[in-house]
Amino acid sequence: MTTTAAESYPCGPAPDGTDHQFWDGLRDRKVLLPRCAACATWRAPSQVLCAECWSFDTAWAEVRPRGIVHTWIRTHRGFMSELDVAPPYVTALVALDDAPVRLLGLVPGTDEVAVGDRVVGTFVQPGNAAWPLLRWAVAA
Repeated sequence: MTTTAAESYPCGPAPDGTDHQFWDGLRDRKVLLPRCAACATWRAPSQVLCAECWSFDTAWAEVRPRGIVHTWIRTHRGFMSELDVAPPYVTALVALDDAPVRLLGLVPGTDEVAVGDRVVGTFVQPGNAAWPLLRWAVAA
Protein backbone atom coordinates (compact mmCIF):
# COMPACT_ATOMS: atom_id res chain seq x y z
CA MET A 1 0.00 0.00 0.00
CA THR A 2 1.32 3.43 -0.84
CA THR A 3 0.49 6.59 1.06
CA THR A 4 0.32 10.12 -0.20
CA ALA A 5 2.37 12.91 1.33
CA ALA A 6 -0.78 14.29 2.96
CA GLU A 7 -1.44 10.95 4.65
CA SER A 8 2.16 10.72 5.83
CA TYR A 9 2.52 14.29 7.08
CA PRO A 10 -0.88 15.61 8.16
CA CYS A 11 -1.11 19.08 9.66
CA GLY A 12 -2.28 19.11 13.25
CA PRO A 13 -1.27 18.13 16.77
CA ALA A 14 1.51 15.65 17.43
CA PRO A 15 0.31 12.17 18.40
CA ASP A 16 1.52 12.70 21.99
CA GLY A 17 -0.59 15.87 22.33
CA THR A 18 2.27 18.09 23.51
CA ASP A 19 1.35 20.87 21.08
CA HIS A 20 -2.44 20.46 21.11
CA GLN A 21 -2.99 23.87 22.73
CA PHE A 22 -1.05 25.54 19.91
CA TRP A 23 -3.42 24.00 17.35
CA ASP A 24 -6.49 24.78 19.47
CA GLY A 25 -5.27 28.39 19.54
CA LEU A 26 -5.12 28.48 15.75
CA ARG A 27 -8.77 27.33 15.70
CA ASP A 28 -9.55 30.34 17.91
CA ARG A 29 -7.47 32.59 15.61
CA LYS A 30 -4.74 33.02 18.23
CA VAL A 31 -1.08 32.07 18.47
CA LEU A 32 -0.53 30.32 21.80
CA LEU A 33 3.00 29.40 22.84
CA PRO A 34 4.27 27.51 25.86
CA ARG A 35 6.29 29.15 28.61
CA CYS A 36 7.93 27.47 31.53
CA ALA A 37 5.65 27.94 34.55
CA ALA A 38 8.69 27.85 36.85
CA CYS A 39 11.10 30.32 35.19
CA ALA A 40 9.04 31.92 32.35
CA THR A 41 11.38 30.76 29.56
CA TRP A 42 9.60 30.55 26.20
CA ARG A 43 9.48 27.18 24.46
CA ALA A 44 8.69 25.91 20.99
CA PRO A 45 5.16 24.44 20.78
CA SER A 46 6.28 20.80 21.02
CA GLN A 47 9.03 21.25 23.62
CA VAL A 48 7.88 19.74 26.92
CA LEU A 49 11.03 20.25 29.00
CA CYS A 50 12.38 23.69 29.87
CA ALA A 51 15.92 24.12 28.55
CA GLU A 52 16.74 26.53 31.38
CA CYS A 53 15.47 24.87 34.57
CA TRP A 54 14.38 21.44 33.32
CA SER A 55 10.84 21.88 34.57
CA PHE A 56 7.94 20.12 32.90
CA ASP A 57 5.46 22.72 34.17
CA THR A 58 4.00 24.63 31.25
CA ALA A 59 1.83 27.72 30.94
CA TRP A 60 0.44 28.82 27.57
CA ALA A 61 0.44 32.49 26.58
CA GLU A 62 -0.96 34.35 23.59
CA VAL A 63 1.46 36.25 21.35
CA ARG A 64 0.73 38.52 18.40
CA PRO A 65 1.28 36.90 15.00
CA ARG A 66 3.86 39.50 13.96
CA GLY A 67 7.56 39.34 13.36
CA ILE A 68 10.41 39.48 10.87
CA VAL A 69 11.54 36.98 8.27
CA HIS A 70 14.56 35.13 9.65
CA THR A 71 15.02 33.01 6.53
CA TRP A 72 12.91 31.75 3.64
CA ILE A 73 12.83 29.25 0.79
CA ARG A 74 10.88 28.99 -2.47
CA THR A 75 9.45 25.53 -3.11
CA HIS A 76 8.80 24.42 -6.67
CA ARG A 77 7.18 21.06 -5.94
CA GLY A 78 4.16 20.55 -3.71
CA PHE A 79 4.42 17.91 -1.02
CA MET A 80 1.38 18.36 1.25
CA SER A 81 -2.13 18.62 -0.12
CA GLU A 82 -3.25 20.34 3.11
CA LEU A 83 -1.21 23.40 2.21
CA ASP A 84 -3.86 24.17 -0.42
CA VAL A 85 -1.38 26.36 -2.32
CA ALA A 86 -0.02 25.56 -5.76
CA PRO A 87 3.75 25.65 -6.20
CA PRO A 88 5.90 27.58 -6.47
CA TYR A 89 5.36 29.09 -3.03
CA VAL A 90 7.47 30.76 -0.36
CA THR A 91 7.90 29.35 3.13
CA ALA A 92 9.32 31.67 5.81
CA LEU A 93 10.77 31.13 9.24
CA VAL A 94 9.54 34.11 11.25
CA ALA A 95 11.13 35.47 14.42
CA LEU A 96 8.18 36.64 16.51
CA ASP A 97 8.05 40.12 18.05
CA ASP A 98 6.58 39.02 21.39
CA ALA A 99 8.65 35.91 22.15
CA PRO A 100 12.09 34.56 21.23
CA VAL A 101 10.46 31.80 19.16
CA ARG A 102 10.46 31.24 15.41
CA LEU A 103 7.45 29.88 13.55
CA LEU A 104 7.32 28.44 10.04
CA GLY A 105 4.59 29.24 7.55
CA LEU A 106 3.76 29.96 3.94
CA VAL A 107 3.82 33.46 2.45
CA PRO A 108 1.34 32.93 -0.39
CA GLY A 109 0.81 35.33 -3.26
CA THR A 110 4.31 36.77 -3.37
CA ASP A 111 7.72 36.05 -4.79
CA GLU A 112 9.20 39.12 -3.12
CA VAL A 113 10.30 38.09 0.37
CA ALA A 114 13.58 39.11 1.97
CA VAL A 115 15.30 38.41 5.25
CA GLY A 116 14.29 41.20 7.62
CA ASP A 117 10.87 41.83 6.05
CA ARG A 118 8.09 42.54 8.55
CA VAL A 119 5.25 40.05 8.33
CA VAL A 120 1.82 39.62 9.87
CA GLY A 121 0.18 36.27 10.47
CA THR A 122 -3.22 35.29 9.19
CA PHE A 123 -5.26 32.21 9.96
CA VAL A 124 -6.62 30.05 7.16
CA GLN A 125 -8.66 26.88 7.06
CA PRO A 126 -7.75 24.95 3.91
CA GLY A 127 -10.72 23.03 2.57
CA ASN A 128 -8.91 19.71 2.75
CA ALA A 129 -7.31 20.08 6.21
CA ALA A 130 -8.75 19.26 9.62
CA TRP A 131 -6.80 22.04 11.36
CA PRO A 132 -6.29 25.72 10.53
CA LEU A 133 -2.87 26.97 9.50
CA LEU A 134 -0.86 30.11 10.15
CA ARG A 135 0.12 31.98 7.00
CA TRP A 136 2.32 35.06 6.71
CA ALA A 137 1.83 38.23 4.68
CA VAL A 138 4.43 40.92 4.10
CA ALA A 139 3.35 43.96 6.13
CA ALA A 140 2.46 47.03 4.13
